[in-house]
Amino acid sequence: MTVFDAQSRAGQTGASERRPITVLFADIAGSTAIAERLDPEDWTALIGEAFQRMNRTVERYGGTIARLMGDGVLAFFGAPTAHEDDPERAVRCGLDLVRAIEELDASKHLPEADTFKVRVGINTGPVVVGVVGTETASEYTAMGDTVNVAARMQASARPGNVLVTSATYRFISPLVEAVDVGQLELKGKSDTVHAYEITGLKEGAAHTRGLAGVRSPMVGRDAQLDHLVQAFQIAKAGQGRVACILGEPGMGKSRLLAELRATLERNDHPPRWVEGHCLSYGETLPYHLVIDLIRSIIGVTETTDETQVAQALDSFVNANSREDCTDTCAYLGHLLSLKLSPDMKARISQMEIETVKRYMAALVQVVRAATAGGPTVIVCDDIHWSDTASADALLQVIPTVAGLPVLFILSSRPERTSTGWRLITGARDVSGDSLSEIRLDPLSVDDSRTLVGNLLSIESLPEETRNLILAKAEGNPFFVEEVIRMLIDRSAIARDGDRWVANEKAASVEIPDTLHGLLLARIDRLPAESRRTLRVASVIGRQFGVTILEKLLEPKAP
Repeated sequence: MTVFDAQSRAGQTGASERRPITVLFADIAGSTAIAERLDPEDWTALIGEAFQRMNRTVERYGGTIARLMGDGVLAFFGAPTAHEDDPERAVRCGLDLVRAIEELDASKHLPEADTFKVRVGINTGPVVVGVVGTETASEYTAMGDTVNVAARMQASARPGNVLVTSATYRFISPLVEAVDVGQLELKGKSDTVHAYEITGLKEGAAHTRGLAGVRSPMVGRDAQLDHLVQAFQIAKAGQGRVACILGEPGMGKSRLLAELRATLERNDHPPRWVEGHCLSYGETLPYHLVIDLIRSIIGVTETTDETQVAQALDSFVNANSREDCTDTCAYLGHLLSLKLSPDMKARISQMEIETVKRYMAALVQVVRAATAGGPTVIVCDDIHWSDTASADALLQVIPTVAGLPVLFILSSRPERTSTGWRLITGARDVSGDSLSEIRLDPLSVDDSRTLVGNLLSIESLPEETRNLILAKAEGNPFFVEEVIRMLIDRSAIARDGDRWVANEKAASVEIPDTLHGLLLARIDRLPAESRRTLRVASVIGRQFGVTILEKLLEPKAP
């Protein structure tokens, strides 16, 4: 999103607003010394290309470029449009910024004394965002200490590194490798700031939900689990089945899949489990879901070294196919962005439409190869974020599972305007009676109480607090966990030996920070008039008469 887009959006939404965002500062380390030794035209060309790479990277992750400075970029994640994973997007963007500038440095062959590196600082917190300035000069910006701290983190970062505050780290800690650098004294700040240097993504990095050290048996989803197990038993006999799991955010789709996997792996001969995940920022990344499925099939992750990926692909395809595998390896290697031999490159130097056909043929072949060792479960998770190319590809794969021992699972939110919804409707059309549709509704009050009781056996938890947790969560299992997590983080609930004890702080239950992004993301997708209605309603209170809202929304007489 460009600065112009952000200003236009701000104009639609009205005055400045307060919201939590993640702020990213990035600048070229030692740029003054480098510029001093280069011809002005050479420096202009170099910094211009650096800005192009940085801007493309920020936009790829859905960030807003708020300002371009002499040698750096200020970007917002969460304004003017929020996403439920803005801290993760910012950190992934920061790591890619470092990599993009290192590649630029390598391509320009600068003298060693003029090594071109970027420093990145990231912080998460509340700000006030909006357009400031005059009619002739204005910009969309964020104001508040969150921005200042992000700038200081960037100044403290080592060249070629990403430095984040603990406020950001707590959102992304399960996903990244990091070094705890302790408390930093930042210029202009009276208090120290706890910081972490992010060194990369963890092997097989994925979101983890639930409370550390606390686990509840699955509640209220036994019938849905039994349905999936029965579908697998039919698929196991060679009659492929397709299952669609549909539910709003936090309803337990991922937990249901985890329970299914655990249940099937308790068998004497557990099935091969293949799982591909869509990225929240992946709608513009062609084939990103297909690529993740292929990685899972051949046993690698996005952080696996390229050489190992190439070896795993070649080994898998050759071991599981009786046909000539050369074309399959060439096209899948191209899809995985591997460096190809001249012979391989020659095989894919066809017209674009022919390449796409070859992608499909190679994908079908590798899916068939995955079933060579026995029954297989193939999961496509979060397909509401699918890209068009992946959706088209999988629509051609789904009919091929009919005669294979495959349970093909599509997990999605019921977002009918999303690209991935085409997979749901397409699967219904081609699968007919072999498709199972499983909808996850909010937990009942009794099931919600059982979940709270299972997560924490709290002898002194006031009934009023328990009811507040249930009221806030409204039957959403993820919300229940996050409200409890917030109470633990604030020491409102603490472990005492083998039990949990609540204190007076537990009397107040708010919406956890971890849910702000999820809720704001949904609000930001609403039409402007609907957002205005929601804001007015929120001021009135949780419950109100419709006539009161209508009265407040009436246009004022001139």
